[in-house]
Amino acid sequence: MPADMKYRFIIVWLLPLVLQPISQAQTVAGFENYGLQPGQYINNAEPTSYFSSGSIELPNFFDPEFNFWSGWAISAANDNVTPGFLNQYSSIAGRGALGSTAFAVGYVYDPVTIRLKPEAAGKAVIGFYVSNSSYTYYSMRDGDFFSKKFGGETGNDPDFFKLTIQKYYGGALHDHKIEVFLADYRFTQPELDYILSDWIYVDLAILGEVDSLLLSLTSSDEGLFGMNTPAYICVDEISTDNLLAAEAPEQHHIGFQVTPNPAEGYVWFSLSKSGVVSLVNLAGREVWRKQFSEGQHQADISQLPSGIYHVLVDGLFRSKVMLE
Repeated sequence: MPADMKYRFIIVWLLPLVLQPISQAQTVAGFENYGLQPGQYINNAEPTSYFSSGSIELPNFFDPEFNFWSGWAISAANDNVTPGFLNQYSSIAGRGALGSTAFAVGYVYDPVTIRLKPEAAGKAVIGFYVSNSSYTYYSMRDGDFFSKKFGGETGNDPDFFKLTIQKYYGGALHDHKIEVFLADYRFTQPELDYILSDWIYVDLAILGEVDSLLLSLTSSDEGLFGMNTPAYICVDEISTDNLLAAEAPEQHHIGFQVTPNPAEGYVWFSLSKSGVVSLVNLAGREVWRKQFSEGQHQADISQLPSGIYHVLVDGLFRSKVMLE
């Protein structure tokens, strides 16, 4: 039985009062529906002009004459050790988010969109997982023919690689932005510098109702023709809220993140306001719960068995976390 079917069955029968509305309201777009084997990818969405999963569409352009693509591709490539352009379809994590086999790769030299299907348009995108591609990761870490090594020769250059997410709604691009640093060397303490090497969850509920999301990349490494850093990102597990209007209950707008993910021994929970965080295993049983105030908090989860857990804030599904 597929994992998503098992999850719905157990939720309905074991925790009907707490979790049934969540399973009805949420659709998660993974990309296993394309049936890719390890190492395979698709960069041509014909006969449509987009890839589709769950409630979202990912626009794609493909030129067969030059084998050129832009926008989005779907990938099961898992080579996270080989640098260079020929490895443009792999995630640096070596897998999809939460152990999935397939994910989406965005070529974001120009902004790309995540578009909601007509029946889901005007609702909320709860969040998604994002990671660096192997090509981009090694380009930033080591430098290459086109791009500099982040930090420079001394390691002190204030380099960064940033994903910016904005919403389209009602035919207009809104000003509110969510920014995610995929690499950050701007710290005064060099030991804090990092290049993202795994999947992280990005909470998007605060954006409210959307018809689509606009994703753009910026880098400190720019040249005459724009950004030198390879403009790739990997995205997976895109959660959309199909039944709850974005302004429905206020607690749904609590800004929330959990890091690292996967985790071992402890996690950090970040909340924009106070709330109760709980972990629910795949048997539908709540195994951990704690009240947190606004801010960032470390939580000891070393007593929990390895596996995938659903993270709820005030009873609403917000994320998944893998404990190793």
